[in-house]
Amino acid sequence: MKKINLISVRAKDLTKKQILLICKLKNSFWTRTVPDQLKWFKKNVKKMDINNMLIIDGNVVGYTLLRRRSAYIENRRISYFYFDTFLVRSDLRKKGLGETLMIFNNKIIKSFKRHSFLICKRKLISFYVKFNWKILPGIRFKMMDHKPAWLTIESNVNGMNYNFNKKIKKKIIYYIN
Repeated sequence: MKKINLISVRAKDLTKKQILLICKLKNSFWTRTVPDQLKWFKKNVKKMDINNMLIIDGNVVGYTLLRRRSAYIENRRISYFYFDTFLVRSDLRKKGLGETLMIFNNKIIKSFKRHSFLICKRKLISFYVKFNWKILPGIRFKMMDHKPAWLTIESNVNGMNYNFNKKIKKKIIYYIN
């Protein structure tokens, strides 16, 4: 394996080349075109969002988007990271790169002293649990402005959080967009 670089960059500091490499990697997973990926990136990624990249030989081969967003806990506004778009290039899976990127993501989340929230399919829960992510029961959260394209039945939403140890009595209200 060649030298692996991990970098974390706010969206406002990304170069055009880095954005293009990110969109090309995303395009290898979804059926959109690279121009569509670029348009989505420009529309949805805010300047303070964190882009974590795993780079080998100048190519982005792993990527996570930590979207800095707001949530409400018992009527108190807090800032958190919506954990979005976790990718490792398909030909490089099963080589420990996903684990490397997850450890890096967790380190970044902790360095900002925030918690992070993600939604995932049931089959991915065990992967995130290995990295100390906790299942957040559906009765404990509500997403106000987001419904993933893969979600067909609301009960299939599996919420998870990281670096969140507070006891709450009411739902956490998450804003994602």
